Amino acid sequence: MESVEVTLPTGFALDGQWHRRAGLRPVNGRDEEVLREKGSMLLPAERTTVLLARCLTNIGRKASVSPEDVRSLTVGDRDALLLHLRRLTLGDRIQALMVCPRERCREKLDVELAVSDLLLPPNENAKELFETEVRDKKTTYKVEFRLPNGADQEEAARLALLDPEAGSRRILERCIRKIEKGKISVKVNDQPLKALAKHLPRLMAELDPQAEVVLNMNCPACKARFAINFDIGDYFFRELMSHSDHLYREVHILAFHYHWAEQEILNLSHVKRQVYLGLLSEALSPEES
Repeated sequence: MESVEVTLPTGFALDGQWHRRAGLRPVNGRDEEVLREKGSMLLPAERTTVLLARCLTNIGRKASVSPEDVRSLTVGDRDALLLHLRRLTLGDRIQALMVCPRERCREKLDVELAVSDLLLPPNENAKELFETEVRDKKTTYKVEFRLPNGADQEEAARLALLDPEAGSRRILERCIRKIEKGKISVKVNDQPLKALAKHLPRLMAELDPQAEVVLNMNCPACKARFAINFDIGDYFFRELMSHSDHLYREVHILAFHYHWAEQEILNLSHVKRQVYLGLLSEALSPEES
């Protein structure tokens, strides 16, 4: 399958240059098979790494993309790639089901979204490291930090299984490169970390807005207004799993009528398989169908 070139909202440094371009191909049957066999055993961030490492044909000038390359991308870049991948694989329109959070309501809301509306423009201020000052009572800390990436997500998610606060703390520990109090360097211990935890996550979100897609909703039943995070990784995985329930039946039908090898069929995208199945349905009699 041919790949398309997409733009990363943040990008990355490689050989002294900043890169924002990546090549991406649609999810095929083999990818669906891998996710079906291993996906339920992986944490969401790990699933994202596996899927993107399989479907990225290049990032910048790197023609061979490894899981480590994918883990090094910012959270926003990974989510942007998932959105592009979803559009390439299943189309631009997304039909989502939301539930009103009010306990007395719980109305189910059918929401139609467009991938193109969820993708944000490139960040003009993108770079590897950022600096900020955080004041805690009478103390001012000067902090140098980077944006969270996939590796941070994966490690934090494993820690959060036992202690959610430990997961959040670990992301800050990994992303903070340097802390100074006056002209003295200080370690990332409990005292400065508590002060930074009140400020840095919000600043990181502002610097990497694609990392969190928030939908502002109005409930037609109770008139409540609420905001909800749209997790493209979780949503896309559930879509792929619902399609993979029919994967082997599709392989059987196409192999039976076209005499193609299993590998050839699994290399087709979901959309391509549906095209051939539709043509078969038109060509065969009702009894044969």
